[in-house]
Amino acid sequence: MGDINILSNDLINKIAAGEVIERPVSIVKELIENSIDAGASEIIVEIENGGISLIRVPDNGKGIKEDDIEKAFMRHATSKIKDEHDLFKITSLGFRGEALASIAAVSKVELITKTNVSDFGIKAYLENGNIILKEYCGSTDGTTITVKDIFYNVPARLKFLKSPSREQAYITEIMQNLALSHPQISFKYIANKKNVFITTGDGSLKNVIYIIWGKNVFDNLIEVNSTKETITLKGFIGNSKLEKSNRNYQSIFVNGRLVRNKTITAAVENAYKSMLSINKFPLFVLNMFINPELIDVNVHPTKAEIKFSDEQKIFKEVYSCIKESLLKKDFIPSYKIENNILNSKFQFSLNNNYKNSLNEKNSIFRENIDNNYNVQTSFNIEKIDKFKNINFDIDELNSSKEESNIDEKQSVISTNIKTDTKIDVDNNHQQSIKTNTSFPLLTVVGQLHFTYIIAEASEGFYLIDQHAAHERILFEKYLNEYNCGNLNKQILLSPIILEFSPSDKEKIFDNTSLLNRLGFDFEDFGGTTIFLRTVPNNIKIKNYKQLIEEILLNINNGIELNTNAIEKIIYTMACKNAIKAGDKLNYQEILNLIKELSKCQNPFTCPHGRPTMIKFEYIDLEKKFKRIM
Repeated sequence: MGDINILSNDLINKIAAGEVIERPVSIVKELIENSIDAGASEIIVEIENGGISLIRVPDNGKGIKEDDIEKAFMRHATSKIKDEHDLFKITSLGFRGEALASIAAVSKVELITKTNVSDFGIKAYLENGNIILKEYCGSTDGTTITVKDIFYNVPARLKFLKSPSREQAYITEIMQNLALSHPQISFKYIANKKNVFITTGDGSLKNVIYIIWGKNVFDNLIEVNSTKETITLKGFIGNSKLEKSNRNYQSIFVNGRLVRNKTITAAVENAYKSMLSINKFPLFVLNMFINPELIDVNVHPTKAEIKFSDEQKIFKEVYSCIKESLLKKDFIPSYKIENNILNSKFQFSLNNNYKNSLNEKNSIFRENIDNNYNVQTSFNIEKIDKFKNINFDIDELNSSKEESNIDEKQSVISTNIKTDTKIDVDNNHQQSIKTNTSFPLLTVVGQLHFTYIIAEASEGFYLIDQHAAHERILFEKYLNEYNCGNLNKQILLSPIILEFSPSDKEKIFDNTSLLNRLGFDFEDFGGTTIFLRTVPNNIKIKNYKQLIEEILLNINNGIELNTNAIEKIIYTMACKNAIKAGDKLNYQEILNLIKELSKCQNPFTCPHGRPTMIKFEYIDLEKKFKRIM
């Protein structure tokens, strides 16, 4: 072991500051929390160059007394707690007395402050944690702290910062969450001398959500206001129209403190089970109020995590609050089995004698929460003791295929499945399709429930998922065009107006090169609004915003994307543009779909891994009908 050295106070402060101040967003968070604890009703945050060059936070709070200014920048000096008993019933956001000392240790700081009982304000300048000048000045009540040149004296830390735009995105995200956590405070956020957003401070959380996330989110919110034995839960959750592909639209506050907590997140998401699509997540902004003695906030250097004294009880109560709110709004979708499942031309039809043979009892729904926070559900549904008699009219099929009008509904498949090779269908026999050497030789029979294609083969028959099959076709087509650099775009006659959160908008313009290559061109219209000028050719979807949001999920902070990330983006585009379950296809479209599927490198699964087709062997049917034993 080498000699043991006693570190200087300056070095100690810089080391300690590394735990509290990781990047500019850490400074913004600490300064705003100080302003909130000081009782401010108006807070302005101004940054330049991603907060690296400048962070300024004025507020109209209580201010700092002249005698307390030097103590405010000393480590472990705070007005929030006095003894260890206070540590277990913390109601303020700050309590360690490290923030100002850590900020001053790694940046240049200017402080202007005035209390309501003072005639003049006090201005102080600090470098390396030391006050180098203090003087009287004119000032309004409150405090203004200006931070410049972060990490100017710790260059090793400076090189670990990301680009200014990325650092600004981090700040934008924390600003959004702090505004959501305190709707009674007016926040004004300015970046590079441009207003990003301004909240009114009228106490309405829903209004803040509108300002940050826009009208679509505002119109699809469900209010939560419920009190249980341990907690009171208030806020808003989204309905099924707001399902997201990640958890970026989830904000949790405990007694007004922004936190990450797996227990609360798991409880909310379990309450949504069976209500959202697979791999989708709910949107929510929730503030939990709980006795401070039942939580421990002193478990993380940045106070971003908390512990509950009884995690299981918290889970059950949060789950109950969310479930009750969902049921009040009739969130659960109802499913109706149509008697005429396939009543269109060249499709199966139900025998009239059995059209009303399917009855369903009221289901009994039970929910249990076990110790591992899993929500178990069970259903008791009457067994179906009758079968539908399914008849197929081959003459109807052959006549209707000639009558079908592809242009009638401008089907997506007609524009995305190549039709350069004509397929002649004999009046007495259907066309057999086989291109890929491993692809089965198929004869099209028809479409089932507007979702599955039935095709016959020598050894049995196949059910083909039309959505999964079209996904595979489009995925390989788009990926090949992207790799060849010829993914064409079409100019829109009228630009599409889209609203994004400030952080998503910044991410879009940080990655314009990639998005342009994918076929998207954007124009900034100010605020949270963007004009979409071009879209990929042959992509016909209604919700371009959702597609772009999902593309952004796969962009790793502007870093060069690997092949896997590119494929995920292409898969998203293919999924959005593929025909859906429930889309009626005419005979020619079915033939084209299977023909193009047979040409794929991997025709047997969609890009996500689901099978495109399932085989049923005739021998199994023979056994079912007891023709053979």
